[in-house]
Formats: sequence, C-alpha cells, structure tokens
Amino acid sequence: MRKIYLLAREIVEMPEPGKLGSIINCLLILTLLASCSGKNSTEDMEQETQSISSWVATANMVGDAWIRGAVPNKYAEQTLKRATEELQKEKSKIDKIKLSKDVSEHDKSVLLADVLQLANKTEEMSRAVAKKNYSEVRQKLGELAVEKRSLNKLKKSSRANQ
Repeated sequence: MRKIYLLAREIVEMPEPGKLGSIINCLLILTLLASCSGKNSTEDMEQETQSISSWVATANMVGDAWIRGAVPNKYAEQTLKRATEELQKEKSKIDKIKLSKDVSEHDKSVLLADVLQLANKTEEMSRAVAKKNYSEVRQKLGELAVEKRSLNKLKKSSRANQ
C-alpha cells in the first residue's frame, strides 16, 4: 500500500521546471499528431456507414429471430431500442463530419436521410415487438431491407467517386 501511495504522490507532484516544458511539448506534439491522423471525410463517412450497416444487420437478425420465437420479447425489444439509439448517434456523428472535396453535401444529406429512416424503422420494430405484432415486425423487416439496399447503393457510389 505504501508503494502505491508513493507512486501516486510522484505522479501528482509538479515536475521540475525543465521537465514541465518537455511535458508540455510532448502533449502539444501528441495533440498535433492526433488532429493530423490522415483521415478524410470519405474515410469518416465509410466508418460511420460500416457501423450503421452493423446495427441494421443486428436489428434484422433480432427481428427475424423474434418472429421465429428464437429470442424472448424483452431481449428483442431492448436490442431494437439500442439499435435505434446507436443509429441516432451515428446520424449525429455524420452530421458533424466536415465536408471536403471528396464528399459532397448531397452524399452527406442522402446518408443522413437514410440513417434517419433506418432509426425510425428499428424504433417502429421495437414498438411492434412490445405489442407482439408479428405482421408489423415482418413488414418493418421488409422496409429495413429496402433502406439497407439504399445504404449499400450509396456506399458503392461513394467508392466509385473516389
């Protein structure tokens, strides 16, 4: 215990004046490197699109499994709610991506609209599961598939434009 205390005390103590400058320089360099990670808006969009595709696949699998009776109502409902929340987070992330020459405003707005539709579908599926409405979940799965195809088309066209 005494060793942990001494180690913590060393960490908290102010460094010597010469070391303080070195520490500040290291922090500035790390900040600069982090901001110049080399990623561009296309890579950011691709990363978010991949995450969106994963959540849509999750919603699809859970909805299908629920219809077949392979997962309990509560699990399906909670998983679909989580998918909705995560899709909404992805929409916020995409909204914050700064445009550059490699991503057009049109591509970004189409992706934002697609993500909003996907989030709405998963939310509707969650409510349908809560009501034990199998036919509505089947219908939403079909609508989710249409939205997913639209997302995949957008992914392919953005890759072709690079």
